[in-house]
Amino acid sequence: MIEIKNLTKKIRHNIILDNINFSVKKGEVLGFLGPNGAGKTTTIKILTSYWMPTSGKVEIDGLNVAKYSLKTRAKIGYLPENVPLYDDMLVLEYLKFVAEIRGLKKHEIKKRIKEVAEICGLKDVIRKPIDELSKGYRQRVGLGQAIMHNPDVLILDEPTTGLDPNQIAEIRSLIKKIGKEKTIIFSTHILSEVSATCDRVIIINKGKIVSEGSPADLIKKAGSQEIIYVKIKGSRDDVLRKLKEMENIEAVKITDKESNEVYGYEIKPKSGVDLREYLSMTVMNNGWSILEFNKKSVSLEEVFRKLTKSINN
Repeated sequence: MIEIKNLTKKIRHNIILDNINFSVKKGEVLGFLGPNGAGKTTTIKILTSYWMPTSGKVEIDGLNVAKYSLKTRAKIGYLPENVPLYDDMLVLEYLKFVAEIRGLKKHEIKKRIKEVAEICGLKDVIRKPIDELSKGYRQRVGLGQAIMHNPDVLILDEPTTGLDPNQIAEIRSLIKKIGKEKTIIFSTHILSEVSATCDRVIIINKGKIVSEGSPADLIKKAGSQEIIYVKIKGSRDDVLRKLKEMENIEAVKITDKESNEVYGYEIKPKSGVDLREYLSMTVMNNGWSILEFNKKSVSLEEVFRKLTKSINN
């Protein structure tokens, strides 16, 4: 559905996008992830024909964006970070206005507004002035305008910025619902959004793509592995020494203290090794007690820091 090849954008002597390549399949929700200033919004501006690329090619449904700007824009629904709403309009008036400028036929507009209000959860506020809406409902209205013309592609730029946790959960659910029928590019720098919403992730930093794949794939590519957390009752120095002597452990560190005899330890096992039985026997044979034991999976946030740090430094 979307093909980006050798895309470069320069402003004066600054390279904003540096020869990036990626594609998005029909029906896929792609997380476009990166720190502020990474090049996410620039890519979106080129996709939506707001900016032209310095070089490279962008195609939407086989159409070159630079050559067929009007046709490609008709295939896109766009929700910018700051939703451009008319506060003096009722929600119904605004959606009708959007439907008209998007070229819907008069006999289609009423039905489509009803469908969009249902999809976006706007029925309870449809006759309210926009300036009386909460930030969460304003985002819903923004999504409503983005899907009004039933586009094939939906581009969302930081759609949950400034929302409270309940509103974020609502917008996430809404995006997943819409994503069953649309190709979505979901730009964000909030890592929890990606795992909760996206099928695939691209991480961009300083205009370059540093990694891509599913959240699980990125963790594997980064060479990350599980960490074991164990809380042991016993002499701290003895426990630490014995743990470091275990041949299948790469690293051990103390993370917290409950009392003079109870400490929490993070243990990094060698790749592919199951330490549970061996660790339990070591604790038992030394007369210590295990008070807590669990595995700590590496988060996408840690992977993100690792991948972007390698370019920053």
